[in-house]
Amino acid sequence: MTDGTLPKLSNRWSAVAGSAAALVGLLATACGSDGTVDASKAEQGIESSSLSTSTTDITSASCPSDVKKEKDKTFTCDVKLSGGGKAEVTVTQTSDHNTFSYAFKSGSVVLPGSEVDKQIEQELADAGVKDSTVNCPDEVPVKPDTTVTCPVTGANGNQATVTFEFSDASGTVDSSSVEES
Repeated sequence: MTDGTLPKLSNRWSAVAGSAAALVGLLATACGSDGTVDASKAEQGIESSSLSTSTTDITSASCPSDVKKEKDKTFTCDVKLSGGGKAEVTVTQTSDHNTFSYAFKSGSVVLPGSEVDKQIEQELADAGVKDSTVNCPDEVPVKPDTTVTCPVTGANGNQATVTFEFSDASGTVDSSSVEES
């Protein structure tokens, strides 16, 4: 064994072991081995989720990048809605592998008044009150089961108010609650 065969074999094994260790390290990094959530995956999931509706059309999401991966742990992301609205989404980690569920954080959805105006004007038209103009505030916080009051001008120019409630946290108007007075 003094012919040098053993040291050459050891050097080959060292090279193979070193290459294998480097490959494992590379794969671990690609899989998010730093132990944090892939924020971009959460953001993309929010944007394509069922939370994005005609009322709450999500145009972008922004999630923290330092959230530790932990099944059932939650974190909050900010979202922008079309027309200038905003909300917060509670993200729940459903596994340790960047899978999530999403829900609007209660009381965080704020719709632009112009979008609410359109919903209420349509509700009034469906009820036979045609050509009314609703003028809600610029920002309307969505709070289910809470009455909202906005001024309305009828087709004849008469001033009145309309009251309504949201039926859910996403800003869907409860049709049965819309009343003009």
